[in-house]
Amino acid sequence: MAVYPGTTGITGTGPDTGDLGVRLPAGPVVAAILPPGPRPPAPAAQVWAADPRLWSWGDWHAGEVRTAATERAGVVAVGQCLAGPARMEDDLRRSAHDGDWEALTRWPGAYLLLVLEHRGRFTAYTDPAGQFPLYYAHRDGRTVVSTRATAVAALTGREPAPDDLALAAHIACPAVPELVGTRTALTGVHRLGPGEALHVDRATTAVTRSYAAPGPDADACMEDAAARLRDSLRQAVTLRVHGAPRVTCDFSGGLDSTSLAFLAAQAAEEPPDAFVYHHPGAPAGDLEHAVRHARASAAVRLHQTVGGDTSLPYAALSARGRPDQPDPSTAIVARLRCRLSHIASRGGGVHMTGEGGDALLTAPPAHLGEVAAGRAVGRLAHDALALGRLRRVAPAAIARRAVRLARTPIHRALHDLAARLEQSPTHPPQWLDAIAWWPPPGPEAAWLTPRARRDLAELAVERAGRIRREGPGPGPGTRAALAELHTSAGLHSHLVDVARPFGVWPQAPFLDGAVVRAAMSLPTPAKADPFTVKPLLRAALAGAVPDAVLDRRTKGAYAAEDYRGVRRAAADLRARLARSPLADLGVIEPARVIADLDAAVHGFAAPFSALNRLVGVDVWLDGLGTAGEAP
Repeated sequence: MAVYPGTTGITGTGPDTGDLGVRLPAGPVVAAILPPGPRPPAPAAQVWAADPRLWSWGDWHAGEVRTAATERAGVVAVGQCLAGPARMEDDLRRSAHDGDWEALTRWPGAYLLLVLEHRGRFTAYTDPAGQFPLYYAHRDGRTVVSTRATAVAALTGREPAPDDLALAAHIACPAVPELVGTRTALTGVHRLGPGEALHVDRATTAVTRSYAAPGPDADACMEDAAARLRDSLRQAVTLRVHGAPRVTCDFSGGLDSTSLAFLAAQAAEEPPDAFVYHHPGAPAGDLEHAVRHARASAAVRLHQTVGGDTSLPYAALSARGRPDQPDPSTAIVARLRCRLSHIASRGGGVHMTGEGGDALLTAPPAHLGEVAAGRAVGRLAHDALALGRLRRVAPAAIARRAVRLARTPIHRALHDLAARLEQSPTHPPQWLDAIAWWPPPGPEAAWLTPRARRDLAELAVERAGRIRREGPGPGPGTRAALAELHTSAGLHSHLVDVARPFGVWPQAPFLDGAVVRAAMSLPTPAKADPFTVKPLLRAALAGAVPDAVLDRRTKGAYAAEDYRGVRRAAADLRARLARSPLADLGVIEPARVIADLDAAVHGFAAPFSALNRLVGVDVWLDGLGTAGEAP
């Protein structure tokens, strides 16, 4: 059994010079060349001296890459595998004997699992949330896989070229992952989806399939799902507290992060350090809740991270460095760095966040389509009336949308999306528009060039035909929740990269496999209650965390910081947009984006989420081709 404390602990020394004639991107990276061929250059080192298929380079956190091996196979877990060494070894021997490699994906934590059988077969399993992706490509009779897309491009001899259609979809249609499928921001490099397996045999034939897509159990009830969620969350938090030298927590005063902090306090020998961010000139509303909860209990030591002009959105964009894929949180990198610097000043280490809680525990409006599809007329009428009052929308309009969604298959929704993409949006999407497979394109669709919109529309039609042939998948509510979960996991993955130079390792227990499976086992409509926020979490943690934490009905609102930041950075953003490589690629018309930017500067409603995605792509393109080299 071996645990990587960084680049040490690798059993092979690796070659001093490589035979591929390529420059490796900066790490940390794990990569496999199947079958083994020319050796990559230093600092790449073989994970096992006797197996030239698997390589690694870069500085990993202690325990971020773990290995185990028998005479039949070796496994590598990349991420947050919380199983003990003895369990890993015992389970590996059992799986090597009976061939049930999927059993190894049920260890506690969240991780990418790589299985290398000594007879030549390679299998990779991604985690259910998609926090630890795997990228792959085929070239010259070989398959290359890696934890970073830029490494796949380098090891297959590809010049890093952007996939302009994937970038357009990322900006304008982020809620429709079906559009891009396995495509990434790099042309020719594919991504293995969440909860999927990639098999590569000795002949390098690669096959992908779903193996662990979490979904509802028709027989699950609130009581059973709550018990599973409570047990899995306790385990996720306790194993981290007991397994790391130091654990700190977010403490926004909201349900997710604050609940985790109280669970951590119960498992720890002394109160953990907890952090809440506050900008005095643009308060988000978190501080008062965090202070009240901390004063009511001695369970945590609360620290306030104070923001200012230098931590506003759109400040210091170049500080993001060179992400492997476009990062929407680039727009708020100054705030992230402010928070991480404060956490690091208190010692760093594992830092728990509530990321993933919203996606798992909040029923999206699309769940009403599943209510209507189940012919639960009374439930639909009740929810439409209650939501109508809360949202100030006609209940009849809500019911009509739900019935329409129940009668619309997803392939038809893709055809509708294609038609909308070829038209300019008439208004920003409203809450009512979310009672659909996905919200319609917003004002950001008008930023795209006519060619880009046309190409996206054609892609939507192509995907519609493929999905129709594949047959039905999850219902609209479950599908929307999974899409949001995958987005959340992607954001957390980017946060881990941003935090690495600070010596901070963000971890999100809500993204652990067992937690995801527990929360998703309850049908989406059962998670919905117009009068209760996150009823599943309330049922799971009642008595385990203070009632006042579970009673909060609001979330931190950062709109004031968004407007403050966009006004302060307006000149730099206009200059960036005017010379954006996205225009050179034929993806956007900068003048249209600048018009919406100017509206935001003057305080009008603005699609900040879309602007953040565009900025993330633009910064990524700036670094493309100069993505850093391994030292």
